[in-house]
Amino acid sequence: MSYQVLSRKWRPQVFEDLIGQDHVARTLQNALRRERVAHAYMFAGPRGVGKTSTARILAKTLNCPNVRDAVPCNDCPVCREITRGNSLDVLEIDGASNRGIDEIRELREAVKYPPTVGNYRIYIIDEVHMLTTQAFNALLKTLEEPPEHVKFILATTDPRKVPQTIQSRTQRFDFRRIPTADIATFLARILDEEKIGYDESALRILARKADGSMRDGLSLLDQIIAYQAEKVDEDAVISVLGLVEDAFYADLLDRIARHDRPGILALVEAMFDGGYDLQEVCQGLDQYLPDAILTLETRDAKLTSKGTLVDLPEGLTTPDLMNLLNIGLETEGRLRYARQPRILMEHQLLKMAEVDRVISIQEVLNSLAVGSGPSSRSDTNPARQTSPKAAIRRDSPAQEGAPAEETAHRASTTTPPRNRTFNRRQTSDQVTQDPESGNASSEPETQGLPPDALDQLRDKWVEIVGAVATKS
Repeated sequence: MSYQVLSRKWRPQVFEDLIGQDHVARTLQNALRRERVAHAYMFAGPRGVGKTSTARILAKTLNCPNVRDAVPCNDCPVCREITRGNSLDVLEIDGASNRGIDEIRELREAVKYPPTVGNYRIYIIDEVHMLTTQAFNALLKTLEEPPEHVKFILATTDPRKVPQTIQSRTQRFDFRRIPTADIATFLARILDEEKIGYDESALRILARKADGSMRDGLSLLDQIIAYQAEKVDEDAVISVLGLVEDAFYADLLDRIARHDRPGILALVEAMFDGGYDLQEVCQGLDQYLPDAILTLETRDAKLTSKGTLVDLPEGLTTPDLMNLLNIGLETEGRLRYARQPRILMEHQLLKMAEVDRVISIQEVLNSLAVGSGPSSRSDTNPARQTSPKAAIRRDSPAQEGAPAEETAHRASTTTPPRNRTFNRRQTSDQVTQDPESGNASSEPETQGLPPDALDQLRDKWVEIVGAVATKS
């Protein structure tokens, strides 16, 4: 059996085949056309985005005898040897296994020899950040002033670990994560060529699972085809990858909104007994919540990860979902190192169920303006139906045992009743002292606030906050 996996079969062979890296392809092609090729390059970026493939294409373009307009022919012996990886003039070195100073010393001796067939000897050092400090130091002089027939291409997934002395001697290209839509489009093109049916929703799931890596997407597609070669559909993808359907997250979010703690624990029990990976479940929930926010804010299905709007419980708002997402992201980070992942998952989901609705300052101001408490959604938990003012009165230590008159006086001074008129503060020249009684009295009659005073306050609220911030 000589089956070739899709990631090798569909590897880019010319610059036009690169997906999502147009800035790199265009720059290198222009440099080749204008004969401004540098002696050393560094390709940095995530895994599976085309760094090594770009290095091979550049090597073929430099050595191909039939190159036309920065495009290699891919038919000559030089191109075929580079494509197969057995060219004597293009040496691919694994930096993880050849990371010592001895290997770099051998490289320094080998660069003296001219190429056998092509125009250049090209050294592609993959995962170059794995080299030791001594190896980097030994490479400095050769990398800065190599022989005219030598080109270096360094590839790394962690450029922060590459010393600045190395980076300053190279031209650095940052490879980007491939957009999910581009991955899904390329997967559809492959399935069309392979004459295999597919569902677009299944390809979107695979592309999202690839997380910007084309190689990961092709590996997942290979796995799905091995499971079901007739058609790549959503059920096959969910079954093979162990994913959780959106209906589960919709049910979970509904129980969180209703504070149904027994129901939440039952769902955790069901997914644990079903053999699902709790890390995968948490990641799915953290993806479902942003889709829910997009559903509320935009109502545009194209912006969601799966291209469809999600079902939301009535009454949930964007701030509520953001609070739940914060807990979910925290849980995802802690699950990796948790010794009791199920207990942590149950704890965090119950914590989500305890989150109350977010009430904005604007709602409070509006409710005070009309003299009623903040509007709140219907809640099945009676303990949550307490207004903020009632909570303040309940928690006040001076409330217990206070006389009725004192309580009424405090309420009248702290909370303005409905339709109460707020008067402007009197200035010193408006207050006169009665010489006989000693009581202060205001000569002119005070004027009430204009009807649009609250609107004026809202309009100037940002200025007020800014002025206060400069003082404290």
